[in-house]
Amino acid sequence: MAGEREISPERTAGDAGRRAWLRRSTGWALAAGAGTLLGCDRRPARRDLAPLRLAMDLWPGYYPALLADDLGYLEQAGVLLKVSFPGNTDRMMSAFAAGQVDVVAVALGDLIHATHGRAPVQVLLVSDESAGGDAVLARPGFRLDEGAGGVRLATNLGGFGELFAREFLRHHRVRPERVAWLNADAADVPQLLASGKVDLGHTWQPYVNDAVSMGAHPLFTSRQTPGLIADVVATSRATALRRAGELRGFLAAWLLAVDWWAAHPDEAAARLARRLPRDAAAVSLDGVRLVGRAENRRLLGRDGLPPGLAPVVDRYSDFFLDKGSLARPVVTAQFLRGDLLP
Repeated sequence: MAGEREISPERTAGDAGRRAWLRRSTGWALAAGAGTLLGCDRRPARRDLAPLRLAMDLWPGYYPALLADDLGYLEQAGVLLKVSFPGNTDRMMSAFAAGQVDVVAVALGDLIHATHGRAPVQVLLVSDESAGGDAVLARPGFRLDEGAGGVRLATNLGGFGELFAREFLRHHRVRPERVAWLNADAADVPQLLASGKVDLGHTWQPYVNDAVSMGAHPLFTSRQTPGLIADVVATSRATALRRAGELRGFLAAWLLAVDWWAAHPDEAAARLARRLPRDAAAVSLDGVRLVGRAENRRLLGRDGLPPGLAPVVDRYSDFFLDKGSLARPVVTAQFLRGDLLP
């Protein structure tokens, strides 16, 4: 899907009333939490303020940004947000590199590969961990033990998907010489499998469900690779310096939405389904583990401790160094930035 929407705090009176009712209905505990995380200065965003441009893949781990708007948290933080869904990860990262996007929500491995681990790019938030939401699937009728013939495997080569697919091959003891690799975006994998153009393909939700509905069957999921597939929110160092206040408010609103989603899963799915080309079932958190405030502080080293995400960053860094797509190791201290977290 491609398209964008501007998320503005200015709404009709009816929308404002619905949001006010929702905030009252969530109770005093959530209201107190909002005050703590967003701070006392809740000035509404000004129309003359340039919106913070966020681009994301279709993936439930990134949807707290949309939920934060629906719940009024972005308005409280004084943040004007414009969200786009490029529909292709490579296209999205090209737009980010060209300065057409301020913030991206993307898999950690894809971020490292697309930006070559450069210090000017910084991770501000760990949105989630894929815990079953990514899968390697086989085309209808294909069996992995069909002899020693070649296997055609599709994934986004060079990104996290390639490392995940190689974990699948290692787990199933598939010899590397059997594999013919095809570079493909996750959104295209269901049709590639259904048409028989590939034997195996890596994709993620909601495309996994699409592939299954077309007859494919999963052979391997990210439940078997705990911690490997982390998804993050990142920006450039220049944007982080120039718009630190807005980013603090944005991250605080995001984390409040994570907590609200955990307490109201059905209503959250219904709200998100109205903003996305998917029904409520497709925006569930099945296979996706959202990461909250306390864990983000640990993963990004917010409290002065070594960042817990560092071993995963190092693993991707080593993988891309071996492939030749990185010239030097990623410097974790420059790459992970936790000081904008609430």
